[in-house]
Amino acid sequence: MIEKTTRALIKLFREQVEGNTVFSAGSIVEIAKLPAVILNGPTLTEKKRLMRDPERITVIDEEAGQAIREVPPRWYDLRFDVNISCEGNLELVGLIEKCSRVNQGYALLTARNDERERQYLWRWETPPQVSTTPNISQVSQGRAGIIVYDVEVYSNIQEVWPLIQRVSVEIDKDRIEVHS
Repeated sequence: MIEKTTRALIKLFREQVEGNTVFSAGSIVEIAKLPAVILNGPTLTEKKRLMRDPERITVIDEEAGQAIREVPPRWYDLRFDVNISCEGNLELVGLIEKCSRVNQGYALLTARNDERERQYLWRWETPPQVSTTPNISQVSQGRAGIIVYDVEVYSNIQEVWPLIQRVSVEIDKDRIEVHS
């Protein structure tokens, strides 16, 4: 779900903030045109979910006569750095305002894969602001930080257990037999 959550965040920013939103897993990215929003990351922090860790997901398949238990997922918070680049300061302030508003209207980020659809709470870890770092290319820049909470990663490790269909007990004088 990490990839799907990252894709959902990119899509949200392209639709609600700036169509020229690009993703970079590293620290260097080439921008073809301005304005641009660059999402860097994610940086993962594993969360210990003591209430959820011992649980297992169980599926009963009576036709096959088995139960399938999945190992519980691991939980992560995803952190993204957001860099905003524009040609002028007023355009930068406008994009910062758009960024600030996007969380108000879309506080839940929906991510889907083939098996699951999830909604994740996200917020600005560092609110959007004008960067104070001088830029030699005369590009106005801003920065921010995003955190997406509790993204689960399933291991796809499954245990298969046979279901008992029918049990009969025969008691004889000298022995007991159990049939299933």
